[in-house]
Amino acid sequence: MPGRPVPDRPAAAPLAVPGLLPGAERVLAAHGPALPQPDQLCGPFAAALALHAVLASPASTGAAPPASTRAAAPTAATQGPPPSPADPAVPSATAIAVAAGTAIWPHDVADWRPEGAPLLRTGWDELPRAAALGHSGTDAAGLLRGVEAAAGDRVVVVPVPGSALDAGALGALLERLRAAARPVGVVANVRTGPISPPGATWDVGHFVVLLAHDPEGGSGPGSESGGRVLVGDTYAELGASGLPPGCRWVAVEALAEALAAPPGRGLLLLAGREDEAAVAGLVDAAGLPRGVWAT
Repeated sequence: MPGRPVPDRPAAAPLAVPGLLPGAERVLAAHGPALPQPDQLCGPFAAALALHAVLASPASTGAAPPASTRAAAPTAATQGPPPSPADPAVPSATAIAVAAGTAIWPHDVADWRPEGAPLLRTGWDELPRAAALGHSGTDAAGLLRGVEAAAGDRVVVVPVPGSALDAGALGALLERLRAAARPVGVVANVRTGPISPPGATWDVGHFVVLLAHDPEGGSGPGSESGGRVLVGDTYAELGASGLPPGCRWVAVEALAEALAAPPGRGLLLLAGREDEAAVAGLVDAAGLPRGVWAT
């Protein structure tokens, strides 16, 4: 049965995306060339992409470097193949997975991938095998540890549990992050069902990156207010035509539902060490709790 077609890739000219989060242009530059994710490594893959917001060098994207990149050189923990050809200053998905304690189930489970997506085993040779299927992959707590360890002392992760994020709170937090103009990588741990493209039936636990918040955006499935978020997924098959590879707009309400799905989901906000207090303060000012969740 033929797989879901990969949307046509847009022209190389810069794409005007409303409401980009600070640093998201660097994430977008790395995102398309890095696709698809290695199987069972969605969390480390999404985190490696999101780190471009705070670590990427100007040579890789043409954008001004964040302060965290200017302040320190890569440490030994960041060595390894980069997640894309974009920037050796950013830890690879494999390096993050190793630091996170990720274990791999050594057998192919096709349902873990969307229809038409390829099986990719990049990095598997550096990771231990899981003793049971349920012990494979990377949970949020492990991913938090892995990001901070692989990035050395340059990055901190501020976790926000999805149980506190209804549509209003989610939109307000993303607007605070956008207005603050401090580079931040946003990784979302979701249940894919509520945010899958039309016609897709893929419904699993997953990690993606959030790239933009457009509070005035058009309505869509699951939308009441019309606000929308640009999701950067880990497979090109899940992107929308006319957008960068692997990207699609998702209604804020649908994303909030995906973040609140049991047993536990949420956001990981990746910030430069010098911005830790500011980013944590934005979460506190929004009246939201900070803390990791169990998946």
